[in-house]
Amino acid sequence: MLCRMHLAPFASSSLASRLGTVRTLWPHAETIFTELQQEMEKAREFMSSFEQLLTSQGAAAMERAPSTSLTQGSGEGFSICQDVKNFAPEELSVKVVGRKVVLVGQKETQNTDEKGSFSYKYEVLKREWDVPEEVDAEALTCSLSKEGQLRIEAPRLALPASSERNVPIQVSPAAPQPGPASEDGATKKAQM
Repeated sequence: MLCRMHLAPFASSSLASRLGTVRTLWPHAETIFTELQQEMEKAREFMSSFEQLLTSQGAAAMERAPSTSLTQGSGEGFSICQDVKNFAPEELSVKVVGRKVVLVGQKETQNTDEKGSFSYKYEVLKREWDVPEEVDAEALTCSLSKEGQLRIEAPRLALPASSERNVPIQVSPAAPQPGPASEDGATKKAQM
């Protein structure tokens, strides 16, 4: 095992004059803590600037994010209003898949600057909504306003008119009572 005595040469040895200052394996504690404190301060500053960047980008993304409003009134049926102003009508598709309404918007843009470099941007908007059981999914309609609001609507299912009918009551035959006669019948059947 090495200790300070093993690493420090004797003052009278000829090695001491050739090697100069000899360092130990164990640095001074204040040096370690000072360096650690400086590294932690740098990390804190980095995290603080990263948090500010995320906060500013998150706020900008929330402003750009399309908004949705869903209305399901008791007598109104099913209605969705989705902001799609960044998409042209030909870039949108609405499908009914089972009991779900699926809206997909896809947009590609390429920009070229005067230096000849270009940027490519691909945007996708995908939203899904469950259609309630009491709504007629086959009668679903879509309309797009000039302001870029897509409205998806479906009426409630019409309840069939119920006709009145009498339901007959069936009387089942009385079950046989267990007794001596039924035991004899069971014994005779078992012997046969």
